[in-house]
Amino acid sequence: MSAHIREAVAALKHDTAALKLAPPAQVRARGEALRRKRVAGSVAAASVLTAVGVFAAVSATADRGTNPSPPPVGASAAVTSAAALDCGSHKLGPSEGLPPAAITCFLDAVEARRPARLAEIWPTIEGDLIRTDYVADSDGAVQVTMDTRQDRFGSRRITRRTCTGPVVDDKRIGFTQCSSPEAV
Repeated sequence: MSAHIREAVAALKHDTAALKLAPPAQVRARGEALRRKRVAGSVAAASVLTAVGVFAAVSATADRGTNPSPPPVGASAAVTSAAALDCGSHKLGPSEGLPPAAITCFLDAVEARRPARLAEIWPTIEGDLIRTDYVADSDGAVQVTMDTRQDRFGSRRITRRTCTGPVVDDKRIGFTQCSSPEAV
């Protein structure tokens, strides 16, 4: 290596020595926080628009003097009980993860200690379906129920674990701590 190149490399090392990069985990956490804020804003805007649309529909129906018709079957699947927030049921492809809005919905509910639920259905390599239900309670604990009865090469049973500390793990929900799985 020539003396000129060595001098350039030494100057570059000197110039970059003062730069401090945040650890990757910190960078991911900041990015996740920003994504949550963006998604939360989108969800809030969608909620307002939905409320306005429902109000307009009810007002129009009231003006005609008729009773509003019930919503179509499955239209109210967004909430299973008045107290629980439903973050959806998502059928995923082999390499798909949960939608960011669903993850944000569920993690924000757990963080706020609000009851919530989320379901994911994904195929095994052979195409058999596995369903996982996440149900959060007001204490911040999450009941994770996994149904592998359709998995021809798996355990073919339903198990439940109690988990805490939900985190995003490659477009899926993971946990910092879980109990041992128990048969249901």
